[in-house]
Amino acid sequence: MNIAGVRSLIEELRSVGNAAREDAATDPAGPVAVSGMLAEQLAKELSAGAEPGAVVMGASEVADRAEVLVRIIAGDPTSEDEQLVRAADASGTPVVLVQLWPQAEWTQPFVLSPFVVECRAGEGFPLREIGDRIVEACTNDAALAVRVPVLADAVRSRAIRSAVVRAGLIGLAGARLGMSRPLLTLEQVRLLSRLRSTSGGDDELRLRAGAAAGVLAGGFALRGAARSLGTFLPAPLVNAAIAAGGTLALAKLVEAAESALASRSTQ
Repeated sequence: MNIAGVRSLIEELRSVGNAAREDAATDPAGPVAVSGMLAEQLAKELSAGAEPGAVVMGASEVADRAEVLVRIIAGDPTSEDEQLVRAADASGTPVVLVQLWPQAEWTQPFVLSPFVVECRAGEGFPLREIGDRIVEACTNDAALAVRVPVLADAVRSRAIRSAVVRAGLIGLAGARLGMSRPLLTLEQVRLLSRLRSTSGGDDELRLRAGAAAGVLAGGFALRGAARSLGTFLPAPLVNAAIAAGGTLALAKLVEAAESALASRSTQ
C-alpha cells in the first residue's frame, strides 16, 4: 500500500470512529403516553420490563412531554379524540391511533393520524403492530426502546431494513460515487451502533469500537468478493447484492453474538 493509500485508510478509520461516537450519544427519550378505552390494559402490556415512568397514563396533560401518544378509540373518533390529536400535533408529539371496532366487518371511517392500528373485538391488542407504529412515529426510537424493551424488536427490524436498502443503493451507485466502500462501512457502523443502542448495555464505546473494526475489515473482504463476481455478472448488480447481503449478514451476526452473551450472563 502506497502513502496515499495509507492516508486514505487512516482517514477512513477516523471517520468510522467519529460515526461510532456520534451514534453513541443519543438524547433521552420521553415516555409513551396511553389514553382512551382500555388504556390501562395496553399500558400494562407496553410496560413489561420498562423503566419506571417510561409508559404513563394520560392524554393532554402529558402529550407535550411524551415521546409518542397512543390513543385508543372505539368506532368513529369523537370530538374529544380530534381535539386531542390536534393538541398533540401542536406540541410536536406524534400520535398512534389504536382503533377498536365493534364489528368484525367494520370499515375504517377516516384517519386522524398516519400511524393507525386496527384491533378487532375479542382478539386482544396486536402489541407488535402497535410497537411498529410507535417506532415509525417517533424520531428517538432507539433511546425509547432502551426504556420500553417491548419496542426493541421493532426498532431493530426497522434499522436493519433501512440499512440494507441504503447499502444496496450505495453498492448500486458505487461506480459513479467512487467511494462505495467507505460509505458502506459508515452505513454498517451506524447500523451496528444503532442495534447496540437498543440494548442499553454497559461499556458501549468499547463494543462499538470493536464492531467498527470488524466492519472495516469485512468491507475489504466484500470488496474482493464483488470484484471476483464482477467478472461474470453486471458489476452494479453484484455490488448492490453484496452490499445489501453483507449488511444483513453483519446485523444477524451481531444479533446472534448479543443473544449468546445474554444467555451466558444469565447462567
